[in-house]
Amino acid sequence: MIEFISIVVLTFALALVVLGLITVWLERGPGRLKGIALVLVGVCSGCGFSFLGSRYSLALFNRLIVRVDLPALMSTAFTYTAGVLGGTALAVGLFLWATGRFRNRTDRTAIAFVVVGILVVLIATLFAIVLSSP
Repeated sequence: MIEFISIVVLTFALALVVLGLITVWLERGPGRLKGIALVLVGVCSGCGFSFLGSRYSLALFNRLIVRVDLPALMSTAFTYTAGVLGGTALAVGLFLWATGRFRNRTDRTAIAFVVVGILVVLIATLFAIVLSSP
């Protein structure tokens, strides 16, 4: 169960950081402040949870609070998540292109979201290839 909770918390933190950076990029004025807040919440929650499974937790609490190999767990979870999101993004993009809605009813936010999503998937794929090589 702790593995599932770790995946949920750390994937949530990563998603907040990515969505916050997209918000900072697309918004102006007060919207950028909201994006910065999203990034900070994501970084703080990810770092806080990672702290509980690190050697610093040993120094402070004399034990590991989270007894999971977080880097290995998150690399597996990120690979699976990237695979699911990549397949879904490609299917949605193909659907929008085939129905003609991609050209007629999208704005720059949707296009930026799809482009950044696909770039994240490609980078994750490259990491998976590098990590799986002997």
